[in-house]
Parts: sequence; C-alpha cells; structure tokens
Amino acid sequence: MFEQYKYKTELHAHTTPASTCSQITPEHMIEVYSKLGYTSIALTNHLITEERDGKEKIKSYLDDFYKTRELGKKQGINVILGAEIRFTENVNDYLIYGIDEDELITIYDMLDLGIKEFYKQYKNEKNIIIQAHPFRDMITPVEYNSVDGYEVFNLHPGHNSRIGFAAQYAKAQGGIITAGTDYHHFNHEGMCAIITKEAVTNSVNLASILKNNDYLIEVSGNIIIPNREL
Repeated sequence: MFEQYKYKTELHAHTTPASTCSQITPEHMIEVYSKLGYTSIALTNHLITEERDGKEKIKSYLDDFYKTRELGKKQGINVILGAEIRFTENVNDYLIYGIDEDELITIYDMLDLGIKEFYKQYKNEKNIIIQAHPFRDMITPVEYNSVDGYEVFNLHPGHNSRIGFAAQYAKAQGGIITAGTDYHHFNHEGMCAIITKEAVTNSVNLASILKNNDYLIEVSGNIIIPNREL
C-alpha cells in the first residue's frame, strides 16, 4: 500500500558548533543518516538572540550548513536549510522551512517580535512555520492562526514531549502535523522521519510537500498517516 513512499527525510536535526547544545558534527550527521538510508535531512539549527552576535551566529550557522550539504552530496543525501527559532517573549521554539540563506539574518533580526507579530510579517506562500514540541515542559501551545501546524512527534529521548497531548491539540487546532528526531546526541539518530513519494530537494520544495499533506510518518519502522483519511 505504501510502496510509492520511498524517500526518507529527517525534519529536525542539529549540528555543532552552530547549535551549541549539539554533540553532532556535520561528518557524523551524514555518516549515520547515510547508513540508515535517509535521502534528505533538514538542518534546523537554533537561532536564539542571547547566544551570540547576529553576524557571528549566522556565519556559524551557514558554515555548518554548507559543510553538511557538501558531505551529503557525496553520500546521496540532500541537506535542506531549515531553522529552529526562539523569540525573546518566552522559551517556545518554532521550526521554519521554505527559506534560503539570505533570510536567516532577517529572521534573526525579528526575534524580538514574538510569534504572533512575526507570523503576520514574515509568513509567505513559500514558507511554513511549525511550533516545535508544543507540550514539552515550560512550552506554551499557540493557536493555529499564529503557526501553520505542530510538531506532534518529537522523539528526542531526553525530553517528554507529551505526544498524546500534542496530537490531541493539533487535531483540534488543525494544520500540518510534523515529526522529527530532534537529533542532538550520539545514538539518538533516526528516531523519526517523514516518507514521501518524491525526493525532497530544497527548503521550498519541502515546505510544499508538507503543505500538500502527501507524506507518511515513520516512528521506528511503524507507519503513521498524519491528519488525513485513507
């Protein structure tokens, strides 16, 4: 039934030094995901204002992205630009897909706005904005009119993302349901993926696939059909 879905993508992964909380180098990222048969990885390193100067942060971010992308090409893995952002208003995190390198500094400079105003100003037809792990400790779930959907399946083994509550909330609010490993640490790779009919080739292409809702979610080999009828 699902044979046509054959392209596997990690939607939530972090490398060091761009994300200071990650242990994973670009080399290790590509090595382990290549062995697991992934065809693409969305690199969603953190953009948080208090970490460091904006220009320094973006340089580190892009250095990791370009290095991981080049290593991925050698192994047949498309490395996709994404971002995990946090506003100064609270500790909520948001994943953004459908962006290019030039937008990173723009996004960084808007992190004082808060999610509601950011969504009004930044949302466009190319991108999608997803609330990451909306039921983790200290996180406040936001309404659907401020995001395009929710990361229901966050499989970071070190956090309780309360997947049941996240699924219930996402169903009630509507919008896109996503899934990702939230990969930071050794031996945590490949906990969760989306599987698509077509290869994910770039960030805008990924956002389009998610908006069209034509993908499956895989959790440790178990297939989940997100938010639609068979």
